[in-house]
Amino acid sequence: MRAEMAVLGTCLHDSRVALDTQIVPAYFESALHRELFSLIQTEAQAGRIVDVVTLSVGGLIESFGGAPYINDLVAHANVERFSHYEVLVIEEWQKRAIRSMCIRASAEEWPADRIMEEAARIGSVRIQRAQSTSELVEPLREAPFVKEEQVQRAMTGIKGLDETLGGFREGELTVIGARPSMGKTDVMLHLARMAAQGGYMPIVFSIEMPAAALIKRILAMEGRFNRTKMRNPYELFTEGQKKTWPNMIKKVAELGMYIIDQPAVTVSDMRSSIRRLLIDDPKARPVVFIDYLGLITPPHFFDGNVTAQIAAVSKGLKAMAKDFDCPVICLAQLSRAVEARADKRPMLSDVRDSGSVEQDADVVLFLYRDAYYSKQAGDKRMEIIVAKNRNGQTGFVTVTYIKETGILVDRDDPVSV
Repeated sequence: MRAEMAVLGTCLHDSRVALDTQIVPAYFESALHRELFSLIQTEAQAGRIVDVVTLSVGGLIESFGGAPYINDLVAHANVERFSHYEVLVIEEWQKRAIRSMCIRASAEEWPADRIMEEAARIGSVRIQRAQSTSELVEPLREAPFVKEEQVQRAMTGIKGLDETLGGFREGELTVIGARPSMGKTDVMLHLARMAAQGGYMPIVFSIEMPAAALIKRILAMEGRFNRTKMRNPYELFTEGQKKTWPNMIKKVAELGMYIIDQPAVTVSDMRSSIRRLLIDDPKARPVVFIDYLGLITPPHFFDGNVTAQIAAVSKGLKAMAKDFDCPVICLAQLSRAVEARADKRPMLSDVRDSGSVEQDADVVLFLYRDAYYSKQAGDKRMEIIVAKNRNGQTGFVTVTYIKETGILVDRDDPVSV
């Protein structure tokens, strides 16, 4: 309660402070404190002052404990230490909120994922502390004189792309856009396999395709056989393929990849699933893959405004990447505007229904195949276009894409844009 008194006292001393704080009335334990803080904020927003005098003239002072109590609050005022008081008030509110949540969860028999989601929401409230340049520069003081350990990242397995991106960075959102049937899902599975082989935990949210279909694709990629054979392996596999099958099963089983094919999934659902996996394996380093952006259920429907819905989802994905400190790679459909151009290579403006994706994403990759339009069966080239790279150069890399197996083969042929 002392921290609440100090916050209120400081706000009474200088009402402008109430406009700058991240505290809201609900964080106060005392109902009287909640009402007083709400009044101070309302009046401060209107450019008016709340103190002992204005409360007395307005006839409200008795409602808030009388002049002696208001003077006692003001005695706790300390603008210099206000940020410390803020933290104390929020920490006490979090303890109460968690206790209350546990009681309610027990009474209403909440499922575990709802409990974790609510606990995470409460725990996410914090005061953002500004860091000075003197603090930020200190870890770099010896940078030119001490060999830095190589930062390990989830790599793509494509040399030119790894040189351009430096792998997928923790806390970053990567969007991979292409027209339908261009090979987006196969590229995603290739990247997920590479991440698994690098010691990461790939978590695939497959909203469009069932998990059983994805695992068949992965097996076909691992065994490098035509995936149409997966329709009836008993009849269509050669004897050689049947002999290697147990080894393929073992390799895929040991990838440590997780696939979640829940329909109508929200970003909140994804966060809950990731959190559960990390509770089971706290040392795991997740890399999240999502197929695809347009199928994620938005947190609000914004009166049917699809652009606003996609914008809310993309912001949620970026926040998820930062909060879990992991790479998030999300597939996206491109608009039909691509088809109307002579050069059908995608541009940033082609990401369907959202200009915000361009802003939120740290990396935007596009996939393009001439064979998709020319129908030349022998043309196996796929261009992976780096259209945006917040931390490096753009460009494109050409790989060989074998559609029958889903395999990407590194041609080691980067071309600078």
